[in-house]
Amino acid sequence: MPRDHSREQPQWLLARHSALTARQLLRAYGLLCLFSLTIAAAFALRGIWTIPIFSFAELGLVAIALLHYLRHARDYEHIALRDGELVIEQVSAGHCRRHHFSPWRTRIAMPQGPRQLIHINDTGAGGAQVQVGVYATPERRRQVAQELLALLPPPMSPPAPP
Repeated sequence: MPRDHSREQPQWLLARHSALTARQLLRAYGLLCLFSLTIAAAFALRGIWTIPIFSFAELGLVAIALLHYLRHARDYEHIALRDGELVIEQVSAGHCRRHHFSPWRTRIAMPQGPRQLIHINDTGAGGAQVQVGVYATPERRRQVAQELLALLPPPMSPPAPP
C-alpha cells in the first residue's frame, strides 16, 4: 500500500559527531590507567614516589576531560514541523530546551557566512528567537534553512495603520 506523503511531518536532526562510543572510551581509559599505573608502580618499588603521585594526578585530569566529553557526546538539535507548529528541541549536556513557533509568525534568516547559524524569529508578541545549526556543517545549515523556508508559509504582515 503506498504511503500518503502529504501526512509526513518533516523533521531534521542535527547531532554532534562523536568519534568514540562510551564503551570504546572507557576501554581506552582503562588501558591508559593500566599502562600508567604499571610504570608508576615500577618507580614506587624503586623508592621514587613522585612518579606515582604525578601519575594519579594525570589520570584524574584525563578522567575529568573524558567525563566532559561523554557529557556532551549526545548533544543534538531536533527541528520538526508537527501539528501545525514548528518545534525546536535543543539538548546540551542532558538539558533540554524546547521552543514552539507558529509557522505563520516565524521568520527564518539564512546563514550568510560559514560560521553563522540559522536564526529563527517569532514575529508575534512573544518575539522569541532561537539559533540552530551548531552541530551541522555550513552546507547542511544552508540546506536545512532552505527546506524550512520552502515548507513554512510567508510570515503574516502586521495590519497597516489607518
